[in-house]
Amino acid sequence: MTSAAFPWKNGRPPHLPCGPGDIAENVLTPGDPDRVSLLADMLEDVTDFGRKREFAIITGTYEGQRLTICSTGIGGPSTEIALVELAMLGAKRVVRIGGMSALVAGYATGSFVAVDRAIGDTGTARTYRAAGGGAKASPAIVAGLVNAAADLGLTCRTGMVASTDSYYFGQDRRYRPLDDGRDLAAGFIGRFQAQGAIGVEMESEIIMTVGSAIGLETGCLLGIHGNRATDEWLDDYDATQRNLLRIAGRAFSKQ
Repeated sequence: MTSAAFPWKNGRPPHLPCGPGDIAENVLTPGDPDRVSLLADMLEDVTDFGRKREFAIITGTYEGQRLTICSTGIGGPSTEIALVELAMLGAKRVVRIGGMSALVAGYATGSFVAVDRAIGDTGTARTYRAAGGGAKASPAIVAGLVNAAADLGLTCRTGMVASTDSYYFGQDRRYRPLDDGRDLAAGFIGRFQAQGAIGVEMESEIIMTVGSAIGLETGCLLGIHGNRATDEWLDDYDATQRNLLRIAGRAFSKQ
């Protein structure tokens, strides 16, 4: 019976718009639900389960392997919901495909990073650390992503990123009017760099920490959308997003 402690009904979760048998063992999780529809034409035999809140889901095949793409929305709480419900519906391996800001001047926008671990103190990751989770990716997934990128002739580094719950203040972005007259930089970026992070974003720590606590193999493949060391920004992100699927899909197909 449905209960407050387990609000599922007829095998269907309360948030994701799908049910038993709909989810592949291999799942890609972009943040933006619009990116699910962008990537749908790269799969074959696609079933679109629609969208509920920030969660849009399709399942199809890519290079002969069944693959689900499910958006998570932005940040920790919605990402946790997606991961837990995906795992309970049969997901085994989850790779976040999304964007990051590089913190190293030599990292070009449009190139890629396979995250091997994350630092940060996001609220959701802190909660799941108490359940035994840790912010390290599956070594097999990291190696698979790097090898797949090389197969496709794309640059993919590995490294540690910093995750934060804040897009503006927590990433030293302007959050007051331009004529406010006050110094808005809080020094977060410098602290991340001092700890060895090569990039900053909002979900990797959650993906890996929640995933390890609930028994998922996880990884994060990030396209460099901006560079905070050089202040560059990639205006047209669609090609990078499609290459994220090409790399991660190839990595899954070669398992």
